[in-house]
Amino acid sequence: MKRTAVLVGGLALVLSGLGATLSPAVPAAQAAIPTMTRSEIVARAESALGLMYKWGRESWVPNLGTGVGTDCSGLTLKCWEVPRTMLYQEEDGENATIRPRYTSYEFYKCSGPWSALSSRSLLKEGDILAYSNGSSGHVVIYAGGDAWNSPVVYEAPGFGQAIRRASRYLGSEYLPRRRSAVLETSQIILDNPTAKSVGGSDIAGNWTRSTSNPGYYGDNYQTQAATSATAWARWTPRFPTTGYYNIYMRWTSGTNRASSAKVTVNSRLGQYTRSVNQRINGGTWYLLGRYPFNAGYSTGSGSISIWATGANGYVVADAVKFVPTQ
Repeated sequence: MKRTAVLVGGLALVLSGLGATLSPAVPAAQAAIPTMTRSEIVARAESALGLMYKWGRESWVPNLGTGVGTDCSGLTLKCWEVPRTMLYQEEDGENATIRPRYTSYEFYKCSGPWSALSSRSLLKEGDILAYSNGSSGHVVIYAGGDAWNSPVVYEAPGFGQAIRRASRYLGSEYLPRRRSAVLETSQIILDNPTAKSVGGSDIAGNWTRSTSNPGYYGDNYQTQAATSATAWARWTPRFPTTGYYNIYMRWTSGTNRASSAKVTVNSRLGQYTRSVNQRINGGTWYLLGRYPFNAGYSTGSGSISIWATGANGYVVADAVKFVPTQ
């Protein structure tokens, strides 16, 4: 199902079947940016932890702590997926080609697809706090905690320091901002642009993007031909609480798809291996099973991957959903 904003009188309507709303309303001139969940923003920020600060850049290899580095605005533009949908895994390196290359000043002045919040009390996970005095500034991603004094934030602090998740004091000069086209949902949903992929031919190893078959979630899906080489796509959420979660996967089906694509689930009790038949059940949330996870973020004990290695057809990486259960 394609995620689109439905607006009546400037208000976002509830999206049927997802228990979700889009907030705030998206101005027509900014409607081209993709819809994101807060879970996606946080997952991207987590993947940058440990990377060193680099002024004017936004380059990191997810979960490896490598890449040229990023500054505060670069961290936000990739976690917020502005202005391009596949920014997360693209490596622009020393000579950044992202246009527009939003700075802390633009985030502060709302010169992009985001808007001001009237109070810091309205902050939600994935929103930002921005400051600028006209000549210098800073922007951080809100993660929770005391919004007024010492919130928990993701930030690129400055020269010689690593990207971090920390609680720290931020004065009243830091103003709250919210990205347009945020899908408000209590479910953890990660779309294909937020999957770390290996073995693809698209930018920076992404699998090939496609909209050929209907039934995909979001703006597109990614696909990879069967291969004997290493080729996988992995989604890693940040779990809010320890417990059991039902995992759902989504794909588009077709006769050229793999009938037994390998799926691995890294849980707190070890790795589970499953297989899915992508020739059927396309365009639905397919229940893969119920698995235990610890609170927090860990690729080794809190992720799910789908493999094109050894498959017998094309493998689709579209979207995954994690729903807490008893």
